[in-house]
Amino acid sequence: MNVELKYFSGTGNSYKIIDTCKEIFIQNGNKATLSSITDKSDINEDADLIGFCFPVYAFGIPRICRKYLLNLPIFKNPINTFILITAGNIDESGFSVEESTKILKRKGLDVTYSKVIQMPNNWTISMNPPSKEEAQLIINTGVIKAKKIAQNIIDGVLDHHAFNYPSTYGKFGFYKDYYTFKWLGVSNMWKNYRTDETCDSCGLCEKICPTASIQIVDNKPKWLKTCEQCMRCVNYCPKQAIFQKGEGSIKGKNIYYEPTFKPLKLKSKKHNKSNATDAKSHAAD
Repeated sequence: MNVELKYFSGTGNSYKIIDTCKEIFIQNGNKATLSSITDKSDINEDADLIGFCFPVYAFGIPRICRKYLLNLPIFKNPINTFILITAGNIDESGFSVEESTKILKRKGLDVTYSKVIQMPNNWTISMNPPSKEEAQLIINTGVIKAKKIAQNIIDGVLDHHAFNYPSTYGKFGFYKDYYTFKWLGVSNMWKNYRTDETCDSCGLCEKICPTASIQIVDNKPKWLKTCEQCMRCVNYCPKQAIFQKGEGSIKGKNIYYEPTFKPLKLKSKKHNKSNATDAKSHAAD
């Protein structure tokens, strides 16, 4: 079985889950390829199985993920497809599975499996993520669940996450937060980023941004409107110098990124692969 896996990840949760699935698929004798949706690589229409893994942002999927799914071609033949969502709280996954599933079905894909997996919260600007020890326990549980899910998919088990209104929200509050973030929040929050006096202009935030939404101007980072609020820059900043106006400094808070997630290494691997492909193309010429 040929398996195509796609993900978007700010601080590594969705990557960890889908990479774990990849390992199980391979261990069972399947061929599996994994890439970020930001790599802009096409999906092989000869694939036997397609899988997506995205985080939940304010009860929905990130803008970039929605756009990616909407831009997929119409598949001539239905392909079994699964969607996994990572969330700090499974109860607050909202429309993330539902909106992904609806788009994929419109593209001619047969969505046979969907689940939400709890992973550590990374929203450091207005919350306090778990400690490293607490985060690792959550990650370990998430990995166990991902392995079971991958095996279920291999075994042909059909299962779907059921939509629910979060128990801590009324319907009004739920819809208010969902639409406010979707139509107003994410398109404006990039304007609120600031750095404090400890920023040493290292440029790491610019290098690791998954959407190329940070530029160094006059030795300070400047955010662009394509920012997805993925929190990668905030949590990877070695000085904890990045914060948002109105929320205050994050110094003294826990930061979170999945310990094995190395965005610079992944970028380097992608770059080297691209160069190798270019070299082959020139040789063919």
